[in-house]
Amino acid sequence: MRNFLVIFSVLFAYQLHAEENINIKKALAEHLNEQLPNYEVAYFDFNSDGVKDAFIYINGSNWCGSGGCTSFVFSGTTNGFKFQSKSMITNKPILVTSTKTNGWYNLVVNTGGIGQVVLTFDGKSYPLNPSMQPKVKEKQLSSVTTILK
Repeated sequence: MRNFLVIFSVLFAYQLHAEENINIKKALAEHLNEQLPNYEVAYFDFNSDGVKDAFIYINGSNWCGSGGCTSFVFSGTTNGFKFQSKSMITNKPILVTSTKTNGWYNLVVNTGGIGQVVLTFDGKSYPLNPSMQPKVKEKQLSSVTTILK
């Protein structure tokens, strides 16, 4: 019986992850209104509402420049995902800090020529241009979660 419960739990988690992937692919395709580029996705509950949100790092040639690539944040809903934010010139790793601004966790991204910077949520979105944001302080890195390496 115990083995059955373990197998059931694994299959259920796999099904949930597959549904997340289908839903984010659909949301991204609708937002971009073009053929999907190469991308990586990480799921994290950025706003602590109990529903996973998605961080999408687009690494297609049309989406990257010398300073980095375009990233999106989609907020999770009970019906899928909706566009929340776009940031340009981002590079991995993508980190989530333990602190929040306006109810959303702060993010740390690399940006070309500057290094690691902190992205804070302004109540509607994360900043479009990370290169204009403050450099991360060492103490901010003491408690982070890496969502994309």
